[in-house]
Amino acid sequence: MGSKKLLVVGDFISGSGLTRFIFNTFPYFDKNKFNIQCVGYGVDPNQETDKQCKKLGWRLDRVVPVNENPINHIMWWKRYFKRNKFDIIYFNYSSSWNYCPLKLAKKYTNAKIVCHSHNSYYSHVFNNSILMAILNRINNRGKNFFNNIADLKIATSKESALWMFNTLEDVRIINNGIKLNDFKFDKYAREELRKQLNIPLNDKLIGFAGVLQKRKNPLFALQVFAEYSKNNPNSMFLIIGEGPLKDNIVKRVHNLGIEKKVKFISYTNKLNKWYSAMDVLLFPSLYEGFGLVPLEAQVSNLMVLASNNVAPQVFVTKNIKKIEGFNKKDWTQKLELKTDSTRLKMNPLLNEFDVKRQAVLISNLIENN
Repeated sequence: MGSKKLLVVGDFISGSGLTRFIFNTFPYFDKNKFNIQCVGYGVDPNQETDKQCKKLGWRLDRVVPVNENPINHIMWWKRYFKRNKFDIIYFNYSSSWNYCPLKLAKKYTNAKIVCHSHNSYYSHVFNNSILMAILNRINNRGKNFFNNIADLKIATSKESALWMFNTLEDVRIINNGIKLNDFKFDKYAREELRKQLNIPLNDKLIGFAGVLQKRKNPLFALQVFAEYSKNNPNSMFLIIGEGPLKDNIVKRVHNLGIEKKVKFISYTNKLNKWYSAMDVLLFPSLYEGFGLVPLEAQVSNLMVLASNNVAPQVFVTKNIKKIEGFNKKDWTQKLELKTDSTRLKMNPLLNEFDVKRQAVLISNLIENN
């Protein structure tokens, strides 16, 4: 029996947790059983994800983003499904408002359709209440389509399952997996990476990693650091990521007069090593389907301050602290906590999140379900 043609659909944006899930998981699928092809619905200016797909031997096509031209987006999918035949189509989404690709996949292919929910709210929201009301209406309609069309429903948490499918019935909750060995503390990397940015080894390095968008709350993280640094001059802030809020963050840094204390990295394929360079990670998300970054950081025994919007199963070790609400004083006080100076031994509880285990589970599900 030949390999099955598997289409993986995702945003394919550098720094996106959804994209990291794809690159963490699908390379472990048996190449004799699955022939993987991809479609990206996001925009990746540096084309880093395109390069990564090429290295893996995956073809990556990009659809016209729906927010740029909805008609072209729909017509692209229609042509694509008419011209290409797949055995399995695996949709990775953060919400259900863009349900047209699923309807078209159902109409023009005989593929098994998998829907995987990665978030517990929208990736992007409108400031206009009328537009939000329209979006909510379309999204609620989409939930019905996702439920009726999907042959297999997967979610990263109960919250993300309810958000996309409006039910827990017939939804498989599967933790995001990570390459545990890649994220273990690395003393050499700590010294070398700090040297690259001229950060003294004894300075307290506070980090933020993720797409610079509203739901990740990077401006709040910056305010927390600015407040903390007033009484802690030997502290630095590292922001890793790109996104629509980048210019606003740079301006805020300038207005606060802390340009010398804040470092930016737009893109890195060494995020696992940067966790070793940090002393604390701030993760104040407004909403989150899972929370891959704080999970990765715990493997490195890095202290993490996370909002209570992160999925409960991510709070594995004593190094991650849950903070209710967004009171700047509460977060600043937690930064005063003493951090673990050893960091060498990974907590065995994290073995549950081994990506190989998750990959086998998912591949078996889509093959046999």
